Amino acid sequence: MAQEYNELTSITNIEAGNGPYGATEIEMSSHPSYTMSAPLLQDLLVAVKEGNLSKLRALLPDDQQLREVNHIYSADDVRGSLLHITAKAGDDLSEIAALLLEHGAHPDTRDLSGSKYCPIHYAAENLQPQMLKVLLMGGANINVREGYHGRTPLHLLLRHWQQKEKEFKECLEILLEQQEKINVDCQDDKLATPLFLALDRNCDHMVQKLIDHGANAQHERIKTTFPDFKSPISANKKVNIKNIRHFGDELLDEGLKAKDLKRFKVIISEIDKSGENKSAIIDKDYGKTLLQYACDRGHTEFVEELLKNNADPLKEDMTTLNSPLLYASRKGYYKIIEHLTNSMKSTDKLTDGLKQKDKKGETALHKIVKQEYKTKEDGRNYEKCFRILMNYRDYINVDEQDDFGNTALHYAVLWDDQSFVRHLLVNGAHWGIVNNSGNIAIKNIKSELLEETLNDCIELKNQDPDFQKFEIVLNYCMLVPSYLNKNTETDRLMYLSNLESHQSLLCHPIIDTFLFLKWQRIAPLYYLNIVTYAIYLATLTTYSLIFHGTFKECDSYATNSTDNYNGSSGYMNESTLNSIELGKEPSSNYQLKIFLLAIICLYTVFIAIREIVQCCVSWKLYFKRIENWFEMAIVVLTIAFALTTHCRVQQSLIAWLILITWIELIFLLGYHPNLANYVNMFTKVTFNFLKFITMFSFMFIAFSLSFYLVFQMNDDFKTYHQSLLRTFAMSTGELEYPNLPLSDFPVSSHLLYTIFIFLIILVLMNLLNGLAVSDITLLQKEAEIVSYKSRVELLSYLESIFLAGFASGRPTDICCSSISKNPLMKLASLIIPKGLMLQDCLDEQRVRIFPNRCKADKWKICGKNCEGHPKSTLTTCHIDSSLAVLHTVQDKRDDRYTQLTDRIASMDETLNILQQQNNNMDVAIKHLTEIVQRNTLVPSPSSINEKSLP
Repeated sequence: MAQEYNELTSITNIEAGNGPYGATEIEMSSHPSYTMSAPLLQDLLVAVKEGNLSKLRALLPDDQQLREVNHIYSADDVRGSLLHITAKAGDDLSEIAALLLEHGAHPDTRDLSGSKYCPIHYAAENLQPQMLKVLLMGGANINVREGYHGRTPLHLLLRHWQQKEKEFKECLEILLEQQEKINVDCQDDKLATPLFLALDRNCDHMVQKLIDHGANAQHERIKTTFPDFKSPISANKKVNIKNIRHFGDELLDEGLKAKDLKRFKVIISEIDKSGENKSAIIDKDYGKTLLQYACDRGHTEFVEELLKNNADPLKEDMTTLNSPLLYASRKGYYKIIEHLTNSMKSTDKLTDGLKQKDKKGETALHKIVKQEYKTKEDGRNYEKCFRILMNYRDYINVDEQDDFGNTALHYAVLWDDQSFVRHLLVNGAHWGIVNNSGNIAIKNIKSELLEETLNDCIELKNQDPDFQKFEIVLNYCMLVPSYLNKNTETDRLMYLSNLESHQSLLCHPIIDTFLFLKWQRIAPLYYLNIVTYAIYLATLTTYSLIFHGTFKECDSYATNSTDNYNGSSGYMNESTLNSIELGKEPSSNYQLKIFLLAIICLYTVFIAIREIVQCCVSWKLYFKRIENWFEMAIVVLTIAFALTTHCRVQQSLIAWLILITWIELIFLLGYHPNLANYVNMFTKVTFNFLKFITMFSFMFIAFSLSFYLVFQMNDDFKTYHQSLLRTFAMSTGELEYPNLPLSDFPVSSHLLYTIFIFLIILVLMNLLNGLAVSDITLLQKEAEIVSYKSRVELLSYLESIFLAGFASGRPTDICCSSISKNPLMKLASLIIPKGLMLQDCLDEQRVRIFPNRCKADKWKICGKNCEGHPKSTLTTCHIDSSLAVLHTVQDKRDDRYTQLTDRIASMDETLNILQQQNNNMDVAIKHLTEIVQRNTLVPSPSSINEKSLP
C-alpha cells in the first residue's frame, strides 16, 4: 500500500556547482567593496566542525552580521553552509546554530546536494527538537520544501519515528505549535500530504495529532489509497483551528500539480482580493518557483498565466542556477520558450535572459542542441526551440562555451545531428574553437555536409536568368563573426586550410568571393608595402655597389693618412678624420653616402619595431613564418654592419644583407594570389631537397674523406674542408676528370671515382630531379588551392596583428570611417578598414549580384555607402562560379527528385503485385471455403447408411 512512500529518503544526490549559491545572503552594511576573507572562512568551518563555541564567539564580532556565515562550502564532506553543518550534527550544536543566526546566518539557505535541503529539513529528518526550536526562533520557514520530492519538515519527521519515538513526538509538537504558520495539508510532488504518509507508515499518533489540527481527511489521495479509513474524532477539543490561507502552497498543490488551470486562476484572483503581495507569493522558492516548476513540467497554459501576473522569467534556481528558460530548453518545450522570450522582450530583459547559464556553464542553446529528452510529447520540438532562439540572434553568442569548453556545435557534432550542425553553421557557429580536451568541431564535420551548407548560402531571386532583376545572393553568415564573437573573420578559414580533407572547400564561390573581397580591401596596404620595400632595396643595392663595389683595405689607408699627418703640416681636418674612421677616402660622394645610410637605417628601425610588435602579439605564430626569420636577419645584419668598422667584416655583412633582402622580396611578391603558387613551389622543393640531402649527407662526408686521402697531391684536396667543398662541386657535374691525380693510387682512386659517379651523379642527383618534378607536378594540380591557402594565411596573420587589442571593442561603423576621439582608434579606423573587417560593411552579411545589369549596378555590398571597395570588385568569373554551384545544386535536387520518383514508381509496382497476389489468395480461400462447406452440408452415403441401421 503506497509502496513508493515506504522509504522517504530515496533522494538522488545530483552534482551541483561550486560557490555560494544560497537562497539569499545577508548583506553586510559596510563598504560595497567588502570581500570574504578566506582564512576567516576556514577558521569558522573548523570551529563549527569541532563544536568549539568559545572559538566561534572569538571569531564573530559582537552585534555585527557577517557575510561569511552564509558562505556555501563546496567540499564533498560539507556542500552547504555552517548552519547546515550544525543541523546535520544534532542538538549538541544548537547553541552554535543560535550564535550563527544571531550573526546573520540565513535559516532557509539551500545546500548543494540534489535534494536542496535547508537546515530545518535536516533537523526534522534527524528528529532534533532543540535544533528545530532554534531554527524556528531564528525565522526558518516551517513550510519550506526540499528540492527533490517537494516535502516539508512535517513530511520528513516520519523517516525515523519508530527508532526515536520520544524525539519524534517532541518535534511534532514543536511544529504543530506553529498553528498560524504551518500548513498541515501541504502536498509533495506526488500529491501526498503528511496525513497520507502517517497513514502509510502506521503512525497513529501523528494521524490523531494532524486530525486535531485540522488536517483534511477527505483528501483524494487518502480516499483512493485508504478507502476504509475513517477520520477519528478530535481528542483535543482545546485546539483552536484557524483557517489560514497558504496561497503559494495552494497554487502549487491545487493548481500546478493537479493541472487545474481554472482553480489556479481562482486562487490568483483570491490573492488579489486578499491584498497580499502577489509577486512575492508567485516568485517564492518552493524547491522551485512556480514558473520554474511549470517550465520544467511543460505546463504551457500555466506559464502564460504566471507571466501575465508578472512572474520573474529570470529568477534562477539557487542550487543548479537553472532559470525558467533553461528548464524549458532542456526539455524542448518550444511554446514555453516562445512565451518566455516574448515576456523578456516586452520587459527589456532579453539580453540578460538569453545569457543565463546553469552550474555547468550551459546556455539554452547548449541544452536545445543536446536534446536530452528523446520521447515524443505534445509541445516538445527542439528544432522549433532553436528557430525561436535564432530569432534573437543578435542577443546570442552561438560560440558560448560551457565549463568543459564545449560550444553548441561541439555537442551537435558529438551527437551526430546533421540538422543542428547545418543550422549552427548557417548561423555563424565557429567550427575551430578548441574545448578543454583539445578537440575542434571541424575535424568531425564531413566536408560533404560543409559543402552542402555552403551551397545553401547561395540564393536565387527572380528565377528567370534573362530577367533584368535576376539576382544572386551570396550569404556570408557562416564566415563573418557577430559582434558578440571576438574571433577574426579569417580565423575559421585557417582551420579549413589546415585540414587536407577540407581544403577543396576554399574554392567554393562563397569562400572564393569572400577572400576576393578581403583581398580587395587589403591590396592597397600590400602594394604600399611592396613599394616601400622596393625603395629600401634599391637604396641598399645602390649603396653597396657605389661604396662597396670595389673593395679597399681600410687599415692601409688609415696608416697612410696617419703618416701624412705626422710628416706634413701636422694638421688633420675633420673630414679627413671622419674618412679614416669610416675606412673610406674622402670624396664628393660623402653626402650621398650619409643620405643612403639614413634611408637604410630608418627602414631598418621601422622593420625592427614592426617585428617586435608582431612577436609580442603572437610569438608562436611569429616564429612559424619563415619570412619573419629573414626580416630578423635583415635587422641584425644592418645593426652589425653599422656598428663594425672593420672593412672585411663590413664587406661580408653587406654581401649577406644583399642576398637576404632580395630573397625577402621574393616572399613578399609571393603574397600576391597570382604569384603564390610559384613561391610555394620554390619553398616546397627547397625543404624537400634539404630533407633529402640531410638524409644522404653521410655519403658526401664519406666520399670527401676518401678523396682527401687519395687525392692529396691535388691542390683542391690538400685540406679536408677543401675536399668537402670540391666533392659537393663534383656532385653538381663539375667532375674535371683530367685534372684529378688518379695515377698516384691508380686502383683505389679509379674505383672510388667510378662509385662516386654512379651513386652521386647518376642515382642521387637523378633522384633529386625526379623528386622536384613530382613535387612541382603535384603543386601544379593543387595550384588553385595553394593560392587560396596563401591568401588565407596572409589575411589571418594581418588580422591577428592589426586587430590585437581592437577585436574586443571594435567601433560598430569602423567600415565607414567613424570618428573616434581616441587617437589610437583614429589610426586604427584608417588602417583596419582598408584590409580587414567586413562584418560592419556587408549589408546583412551578404552580397547581392545582378548579372544582367550594367557594370556600375552589377553588385551591392556595403549597406553604408562606404568607399571601401572599387567598383570592379566582383568579376564575371565569380558570378559564373556562383551560377555553376547553383546549377550543380539544382542538378542534385533534380537527381534526387528523379530517384524518389523512380522509387515511388517501384513501390507502386510492388504494391500492385502484392495486391494481385492478395486477390489471388482471396479467390483461393473462397474456393477452399466453398469446398469445405459443400462437404460438410452434403452427408456421405456411409453416414446415411449408419443412421438408417437400428
